[in-house]
Amino acid sequence: MINQFIKRTLLFRLLKALSKRERFAMFLAITVFIASGVTYGVLLVNARTYQSPARGGEFTEGVVGQPVFINPIIPTTDVDRDIASIVFSSVKQVADSIKRSDDGKTWDVRLKENVFWHDGEKLTADDIIFTLNTVQDPESHSPLYASFQGVSAERVSELEVRFVLQNGYAFFANDHLKNLRIIPKHIFNDIPIQNIKLSSYGLKPIGSGPYKVDSFSKGSDGIITSFKLISNKNYFDGAPNIKTLTFNFYKNNKDLIKAYNSGQIDAFGLSTAEPLTENNVRVRNKTYYLNSPRYYAAFINQSLAPEELQDVDVRRALSGTVNRKRIIGEVFDSKATALYGPTIKSSPIKDFNTDLINGLELNLTVPDETFLVKTADIMKENWESYGAKVNVLVLPIRTIQEEVLKNSDYEILLFGNITKENQDLFAFWHSSRRFYPDQNLSLYQNKKLDTLLESYRKTFNTDERVATLQKISDIIANNVPAIFLYSPQYVYVTTPRLGGFDETVIINTADNRFNDIGKWFVNTKRVFGSPPEK
Repeated sequence: MINQFIKRTLLFRLLKALSKRERFAMFLAITVFIASGVTYGVLLVNARTYQSPARGGEFTEGVVGQPVFINPIIPTTDVDRDIASIVFSSVKQVADSIKRSDDGKTWDVRLKENVFWHDGEKLTADDIIFTLNTVQDPESHSPLYASFQGVSAERVSELEVRFVLQNGYAFFANDHLKNLRIIPKHIFNDIPIQNIKLSSYGLKPIGSGPYKVDSFSKGSDGIITSFKLISNKNYFDGAPNIKTLTFNFYKNNKDLIKAYNSGQIDAFGLSTAEPLTENNVRVRNKTYYLNSPRYYAAFINQSLAPEELQDVDVRRALSGTVNRKRIIGEVFDSKATALYGPTIKSSPIKDFNTDLINGLELNLTVPDETFLVKTADIMKENWESYGAKVNVLVLPIRTIQEEVLKNSDYEILLFGNITKENQDLFAFWHSSRRFYPDQNLSLYQNKKLDTLLESYRKTFNTDERVATLQKISDIIANNVPAIFLYSPQYVYVTTPRLGGFDETVIINTADNRFNDIGKWFVNTKRVFGSPPEK
């Protein structure tokens, strides 16, 4: 019946009347017409639409280490800090407004009204005051303890808190309030501070950040292999684009890079480019080299160093003969900035007498970090080529932290300082910060410098602060209390499918790579119109 109907149609009779060659030509023409129409349609859609981030998808990051206690004010490991940075929110993030007094001693913070903990409780001023009190309790052993000495907080209302400082501080909002991540009072209030790290909330934290903990996996040996987070749909700043974020854990950088090459993870970060010089990334990737305000130097202990190093001309000669270009090229594959002082404002030392190095015996203490050991070996070679004898003492990092630094037991120490974006050098060079646990590693004293360092952190005028920083940098660089070496770039490697990553982010600590994680995406959609201006 159907066959008879088809045979009666005009199209069938027309095709029957055509020759084979004519039928082929007609079908070819129809095919070209359809293909052209589809192509034109696609081009038209692409011309009138743009690709926009879409919610959903999964993303897996690899990190070296293990989570132990995920809490922003008393973390145990770097992994804890990484995860805590996206599970918990900072005071600055939850602030609707921040107002300061003219002298910078009083800071009034009003909270946004739609901030809730992952368990549904409302975040209030009481949580912030509780967090500050916990930080300031010596029993908490919080790494933020020193930063918040002399700071008090009082409740103005449920959503208002007032911070009062003993001294004005220009960077309080962009430093302290940005780094003070809030913990929930209703969770920890009844737990003795000595027992906080024993609570189950260490691996099942309740925060107010863009991601909340879903689950974790561990092997029979108790080692955690992965940690799964899911997007917080009720996040006050809008739910993040990526639905599921998983952390996989590895023993070392070699295993980390191997995992990326085998497709187990989508991204990883490295504090320096040094591991990539021996372990290549072999699959498609985007590699971001991010600036970091930290610097590394050989700090000269003015109490224990050889008497000859009391002479500034000897220190100038030691600094001038270090081949920074070679170190940066060989150790970091040129992904670092040479430094000649505590900031990039300092210039290379041009006039120095290499004869002053001949006959020196120098003891250089170095943490057992590959890039620092490589640096020390090149410095040893540089100085010994001018007649010095250099003894390089490589010690475990824990020994450096618990013994060497605590007792100032070194002549010259190869170490690093993290100065942060504000470049406040007070903690590293003020004479009041010479003794453990403070960080003036050269035990340097200079009254004029002290005055400038104090002025810098109290000055709110940007131009005045820039001029003061130049003077600070010049004094330190000219006196050479340390042999300043370099500032390495932080490296972040991702699969090409990750979008929204901020390649201009400044890395103070590794968790800063997540500053804009809410904007990251792995899924996209076409949207009619013109893309929004950046």
